[in-house]
Amino acid sequence: MKKSFGNSRSYKEKYLSAFLIGFFALLLTTLPMMVTERGYFIYFGDFNAQQIPFYSLANDAVRSGSFGWNWFTDLGSDFMTSYSFYLFGSPFFWLTTLLPRKLVIYSIPFLLAVKHGMASLTAYIYIRRFVRGKNAALTGALLYAFSGFQVYNIFFNHFQDVTALFPLTLIAMEENINCRRKGVFALSVALMACVNYYFFAGQAVFLVLYYLFRMRSSDFHTSWKKFFMLILEAVLGSLMAAFILLPSAMALMGNYRISEHAYGADMIGYTDKTLIPRIIQSFFMPSDPPAYPNLFRSDFEKWASIGGYLPLFSMVGVLSFLRMHKKHWASRLLICCVIFAFIPVLNSLFQAANSYYYARWFYMPILIMAMMTAHTLDNEGCDCSFGLRFCAVMLGALAVIGVFPRKPEDDKKAKLFSMPEDIPYFWLTLSIAVVFLILTFFIMRRKKKGTLSTRFMVLVTAGASVICIFTTSLYGANTIGDSRNYISSAIEGGSGVCEKVTEDNFFRIDISEDCDNYPMLWGLPSMRAFQSVVCTSIMDFYSFIGIQRDVASRPELSNYALRGLFSVKYYYKEKAAGCSYKELLSASRSSRSSSSSSKASAKDGEDTSRVIIPDELPSFKYIGENDHFEIYENELFIPMGFGYDQYVTKSSADNRSKLQRQNILMKALVLSDEQAEKYSDILSEYTFSDALTLSRSNYSIFCSEKRKCCSKSFTFDSHGFTSVIDLSKPQLVFFSVPYSKGWTAEVNGVPADVERVDEGFMAVRANAGENTIVFRYETPYLRVGLIISLCSAAVLAAYVLIFRRRRGKNEPWDMKHYYDYTSCEKIRAADEYCDSLFKKER
Repeated sequence: MKKSFGNSRSYKEKYLSAFLIGFFALLLTTLPMMVTERGYFIYFGDFNAQQIPFYSLANDAVRSGSFGWNWFTDLGSDFMTSYSFYLFGSPFFWLTTLLPRKLVIYSIPFLLAVKHGMASLTAYIYIRRFVRGKNAALTGALLYAFSGFQVYNIFFNHFQDVTALFPLTLIAMEENINCRRKGVFALSVALMACVNYYFFAGQAVFLVLYYLFRMRSSDFHTSWKKFFMLILEAVLGSLMAAFILLPSAMALMGNYRISEHAYGADMIGYTDKTLIPRIIQSFFMPSDPPAYPNLFRSDFEKWASIGGYLPLFSMVGVLSFLRMHKKHWASRLLICCVIFAFIPVLNSLFQAANSYYYARWFYMPILIMAMMTAHTLDNEGCDCSFGLRFCAVMLGALAVIGVFPRKPEDDKKAKLFSMPEDIPYFWLTLSIAVVFLILTFFIMRRKKKGTLSTRFMVLVTAGASVICIFTTSLYGANTIGDSRNYISSAIEGGSGVCEKVTEDNFFRIDISEDCDNYPMLWGLPSMRAFQSVVCTSIMDFYSFIGIQRDVASRPELSNYALRGLFSVKYYYKEKAAGCSYKELLSASRSSRSSSSSSKASAKDGEDTSRVIIPDELPSFKYIGENDHFEIYENELFIPMGFGYDQYVTKSSADNRSKLQRQNILMKALVLSDEQAEKYSDILSEYTFSDALTLSRSNYSIFCSEKRKCCSKSFTFDSHGFTSVIDLSKPQLVFFSVPYSKGWTAEVNGVPADVERVDEGFMAVRANAGENTIVFRYETPYLRVGLIISLCSAAVLAAYVLIFRRRRGKNEPWDMKHYYDYTSCEKIRAADEYCDSLFKKER
């Protein structure tokens, strides 16, 4: 007698529940801040400084069809390659392009909730393959979606795009091997490669480890043939993403951050003695906010995304699983990941062997830990007493460490309970961990008695997840005053700018350091930017003149000559109490009458709030202010595109100090020896001895000279720019646009050589008289990448069709689920569900 399985409610999976609980749990935690912040979700640090401006800028670029050169990213950079790390390949970002433009920034917290809902859903689908009880699998899904890693990385909004979709790759591998479902793994690989290439590199390492530990399991029906077919799909999936991967990889080749590697002792041991204790702590206590390591303070790895705490259950389920299933593939894989985490050279494999320490791959073993915890909760015969005792001991040890005295300063006495940086916050998070452990004890006791309600377990886990997010996010979030100031000055500050940039009116601005990316929100090109992935020519240029350019472009006011070189027209100085232009000017006059030693200076990285801008930036004049900024205009503003008739060779410049190199740029171009010979008929060599010092009067003279031979019109868009310039004699016309292989040029309709000058910018030869110079831009390697992607997609389609034809209609599928234990849910439907998988075979 055959049973009917299709219409029974017992067999309905909790896909919708998984998504909705994840969605509303995150949204619930952001609502209080949204209510107090006029509908916005304002967090702190990089979330405000990067995520919000980037979403705004990228939406504007997409809506205007500006997919080529982006003039609002630093001094200019390719749009796709600059934002493929952040959002360009993410389906979540593209959802925001469907909204009215005014709602984009308002939508960010809802989008974040969608990501957590999706993380919960995909984790549920994966965990359900190994856990019989649906509510236990749902609990595990919430543990993954709201782990310490996830909570920490709300700060890095774009990390959530990756974690939301990563379980799909493991699901696809399982489907490929156990269900012979071809093509799905290739599609999942292509998706993850498009979403974020940096995380994709780490995922490739983890997938290899996952396969190696799964291959010996009785429920993983692999073979050499399946292995090589899996490799084929992995290659095809990667090639299908070539339209993003290839241009992005080539654009990163010159980025120094990917070329730093560890050597010698640094390969086997961490130099920061607090790192390993911090890692251990992060799995037993709720996560500290980014930039605020509390108990184990460090300035080196505070952005490393160290977090792993599983809400409510901590490591109880994981440790119990490890003790009970020592030879299980998940246990061995997790132990392997622990070894990788503690050895620098192995840890670096998850980030292309880079020497910078990051724990941004922890979400992958955390998914396995969530599955192990769900398995433990659902396994009727699992004893959790070992896990409870171990976690209690760890919390006790952390409490003892919290009592330790901090090293006293000067002659002060050491005090107990002073080791944490923020003492109340430490004891709050420790207390939460203790309360959660007590709740876990009661849950496990009821489980042992057979009286545990699994629905109650899901609700308690969701509640614990909300508490963990509140604990971390409210501590790290701005105060109401700070957030409202950010909203009015940054998000809504565009209405107070002095002048707008249009297609035929180009200029750049400079702005106070803490406001790096505000111009992105205002629609103004800026010489200052907080963006890690920009055209590598920008980094080469700053390195050449001795200015550090790692994650941001922040030349000091003392580097005043760069404002003329970069066509900076306005400087926006953020207002500060007692530091207005009139107040500082008045104080300066008073101090000059009594003493000359009190004048503030912008040199040596000092606070610029008390600096009188015209004293530091020659030719900049105070012209007014708005609600948040004082505005200064450059009276010697040089429009984009101006001629040079002198040069210095790169070899000569290399023999001079970096300050001397910087000082010469307004007078002469820096050329290679070959370029100097090529243009010797129109350029004369400028002797470096004349530029040992750059006075403000000399700088003003140089700017006045360039204003006489600059473009009389300059128009731009994402496909290039056009300059019209009158010259009295043949010269090289310089544009402070970063050099890229994607640029081509014509002068008066004739193709011209684009020269890389000043170690990062562009120049072309122009003749005497009027010249129309046209530069066109195309993302390098994009066409090649598109061709590779399309060809790979065609090969994959053929591969899937061939396999389906070969498989035949009557060939059975393998098992989709594997349960080797008795479920605590004790429902007959679970057994019937498993039996239904073999229905066709019977």
